[in-house]
Amino acid sequence: MKIAMVQPTAKQTAIQSTEKALEAGSQIILLPEKWVSTLDELPITDFQRLAVKYTAYIIPGAVEDGVSVISPIISPKGNILGLAKKVHLFGKERGRLIPGTSISFFSVNGVRIGVVICYDLDFPEIVRALFLHGVEIVMVPSKIKREWMDRWRDYVRMRAIENRIAIVNANAFQLPDYPGGSIAILPYKRGEIVDLKVVAEMGEEEGFTIADIDPMSFFHLRLERQKEVVQFSVQELNE
Repeated sequence: MKIAMVQPTAKQTAIQSTEKALEAGSQIILLPEKWVSTLDELPITDFQRLAVKYTAYIIPGAVEDGVSVISPIISPKGNILGLAKKVHLFGKERGRLIPGTSISFFSVNGVRIGVVICYDLDFPEIVRALFLHGVEIVMVPSKIKREWMDRWRDYVRMRAIENRIAIVNANAFQLPDYPGGSIAILPYKRGEIVDLKVVAEMGEEEGFTIADIDPMSFFHLRLERQKEVVQFSVQELNE
């Protein structure tokens, strides 16, 4: 499955890069969080047209709609399949926006794809819930500042390795503060341990890159982890 991460600096380059990625065979497109400020600025109709033209799914990033932080999911028919919403608001989003109360996934040729918006990735229970629903690839639109990138990458890696799933992250490219650095990683078996492999990565650049992800390559790892999930209780000990 070919999944493209797009790092745009303007509406026109977003549309151009998206179409080039689709021409190169991408089946799913992911753009960053807040590469435009609001839903009104998002060129939804252009993305819908491209989704129909190339029979692809497009997640045109995540934006504020005046109520929440949302991530539209556009189907190959050009329809809005649904809206993923940010559950954990960050910083100044709190107090003026309403957090989401559910997380979303959809299926592409039998592969379950989840959508998690930026700060939600910090919380292990979010991705674990998707994992327990059979999600194999998690798409993460984000807007992470340069000084936070090292810690952010830690979260990306941990969510992938603890659940044995692929993570595809498109990060905002708005210099000097937001350096891009979009990345796609997946788990693999290295000897007796499970490790992570970077399958696509971008630097401080406008454009796109394509990750070729075969969920069957880590299917057995995900299945083993599912079997290891157990129910347990927590008890306080008092003398």
